[in-house]
Amino acid sequence: MNNLLGSIQKKVFLYDGSKGVMLQRKGLGGHEASESWNVSHPEEVKDLYKEYQQAGSDMIQTNTFPGNRVTLEKHGLGDKTYELIFEGVKLAKEIAGENTYVAASLGPTGTLMEPSGDLSFDDAYSIFQEPLKAIEDAGADFVNFETFIDLNELRAAILAAKETTNLPIIASATFSSNSRTIFGNSAEVCAIVCQSLGAVIVGANCSGGPDSLIEPIKKMYSVTSVPLCVKANAGLPELVNGEIIYQQKPEQFSSYTKEFVENGVRLIGGCCGTSPEFIRELKKALAEADTPELNLKSVPTIASAFNHLVLSPDKECSVKKLSQDAVTLLVNGNFSNLMRECRSEPFDYLLLDFGTIEATFDIRDFASQFGLLIKKPVMIKSESEEIVYKFLRYYPGKAGVVWSNNSKLSLPQLKHYGALLVTETLVPMADSDSEYIGDRA
Repeated sequence: MNNLLGSIQKKVFLYDGSKGVMLQRKGLGGHEASESWNVSHPEEVKDLYKEYQQAGSDMIQTNTFPGNRVTLEKHGLGDKTYELIFEGVKLAKEIAGENTYVAASLGPTGTLMEPSGDLSFDDAYSIFQEPLKAIEDAGADFVNFETFIDLNELRAAILAAKETTNLPIIASATFSSNSRTIFGNSAEVCAIVCQSLGAVIVGANCSGGPDSLIEPIKKMYSVTSVPLCVKANAGLPELVNGEIIYQQKPEQFSSYTKEFVENGVRLIGGCCGTSPEFIRELKKALAEADTPELNLKSVPTIASAFNHLVLSPDKECSVKKLSQDAVTLLVNGNFSNLMRECRSEPFDYLLLDFGTIEATFDIRDFASQFGLLIKKPVMIKSESEEIVYKFLRYYPGKAGVVWSNNSKLSLPQLKHYGALLVTETLVPMADSDSEYIGDRA
């Protein structure tokens, strides 16, 4: 693992391709969970891993997507979550040997998060803990969270991995044609938030063909301080004679490789509809492409769930300061005035001054509601350590925290949640963003 992280700045590593579609070609039924084959058809799964390795993959992704109790319960397999995930990783490790890495694939629960749905942040966190323990116990080199459409659920997964395992984290989201997830999270915000929480590689996967991921990758590269990964589908699926078909050819798929590499991608593979032949074509394309030096951005940033702000001494940013009295109205659920002001007033970010407000309100609910309703990035100030830590945990973005010399706040705890530290004059502390990003690398 250390060899990959040490070399990925200068070398592009080759991922593998689809598991579900390929296993269907081997006989997996549409009603079956692909993870079930890790126990019922282990040789077929191992053969698929081997096919990708022989095609040139430096990293094998396990047959464990989406791999959580919620999705497996739909197949009556919820109580076998640990076993199925463990075996999926174990089979990959048997094939990998010493020269191939194993990344365990985990996807979303398929359930809407609060306040849009019924799944709480803490419940999502707990759901991810179970497969994460199996992944680490089985010896995976990485965990790859992928195909997420809600950044807050991805945050819950990353925190679960950080607090449950010692696995390096790859975090990947799926974007629509506007370079935003279905829930409105921009590609830049996804990169900023995931890397601030400690993901060593961030990126994009699934969506449409590789052409659909060029723009999200470019946007991520404009703000990222870690290498990127990309795994596109073999074009958009089409229904032909009752069967889902991916029409894109391997040569067309691999033709975008050079542009991805020029925009920070250092781990590349395929998603839905791709086969070992696609990986062979990617390997040819990589052999012909130059690998320019990564131009990683280590700049102070804050982000809401929807928009980001780069704080630069060359750019003057306007702030709307909310006093303790104004914050009290928000704590009591009165967001309407602030929402109108955010739409009508020309300011760049908000400063919430909790002052001496005590942590007697539901901070989790407040941070979640605030993150959903207010599109502007935010900084916070509070005399309550509990308010700061809980806000950072449940806020679906990357907040700034006002720091003073007599502060009782814990630097490691602020680092854990990826916060940007600023002085009392709202100036980013020297090197604070680079210092508090990517600590797991």
